[in-house]
Amino acid sequence: MTVVGAASNTARTVISGRIGNIDITPLPGIMGAEVRGLDLRRLDDSGFRILHQAYLDHLLLLLRGQQLSDANMVEVARRFGEFELPPVTAQHVAHRDAHPEITVVANVRVDGVPIGELGDGEVIWHSDYSFREVIAGMRMLHALEVPPDGEGANTEFCNMYAAYDTLPEALRRKIHGATIKHDTAYDTNRKLRRGAVTVDDPRLGDGPDHPIVSTHPETGCNSLFLGRRPRHYVNGCSLEESAALLDALWAHATQPRLQIAHTWRQGDVVMWDNRCTIHQRGPFNPVARRVMHATQVKGHKPFEAPNAALRPAHPRAAWHSGR
Repeated sequence: MTVVGAASNTARTVISGRIGNIDITPLPGIMGAEVRGLDLRRLDDSGFRILHQAYLDHLLLLLRGQQLSDANMVEVARRFGEFELPPVTAQHVAHRDAHPEITVVANVRVDGVPIGELGDGEVIWHSDYSFREVIAGMRMLHALEVPPDGEGANTEFCNMYAAYDTLPEALRRKIHGATIKHDTAYDTNRKLRRGAVTVDDPRLGDGPDHPIVSTHPETGCNSLFLGRRPRHYVNGCSLEESAALLDALWAHATQPRLQIAHTWRQGDVVMWDNRCTIHQRGPFNPVARRVMHATQVKGHKPFEAPNAALRPAHPRAAWHSGR
């Protein structure tokens, strides 16, 4: 194991290097690690303890060349917590009986009917299920078919620990104790959800209120919790004040130095912590097939700890911010 951190008051021991037969190599940039020497089909308790700690330390894990069945994915994800089941739609019928925990993410159509969700259009910056009282925890994607090089469909991620930790002090003071009303009506494709009713004034929406400063229940560190941008509202502000504050927070959180981009290969498994990250995907060539299977576990109801302003930075944030 090695120490990752920029200063003695924030550095701590994190999972990195070779541990038994497992090698964990931090990815360049603000977050993520590649895990080698671990076949997820044979994940035992010892291997999971290493994997889980690396997940908390690096926010995102990449495992290449995995050959997982849906049953394998379910067994791995179950170790991380209770499942967040996908809605029953036409795209999920094929998996509902055998593996209801699996979501198909694809742009492929059979007889004109999509076999999965999200298609080939843009998926905006978001954290999964931020529009619910209990947000998403671990998300795992397994790449079964990916477009050839140059066809796009990469996924970008932002470290929201680092987004919080690098805030200008004046902006940081504005958000401690503040909450956002999260819109429930629109999805990450900017489409109205089935059965949802849209409102022109975001103050009248029926979504949950979540703190902007979110203290992680396992690491104890703070991150920004923004969910997604459209139709959200900072409680207690005028519409103009809310829009200005959210615009400033989003501009800060999504700056390139706080991002990494993943170029998918067939067999990749990427798992990440939705409680302290956001992600997006740009549009790609609709002719290029992209098929992924996903599992999602529940996280927690976001909270800001009473002593949040005094909490140390997360190591992967401290590494870059110098705090």
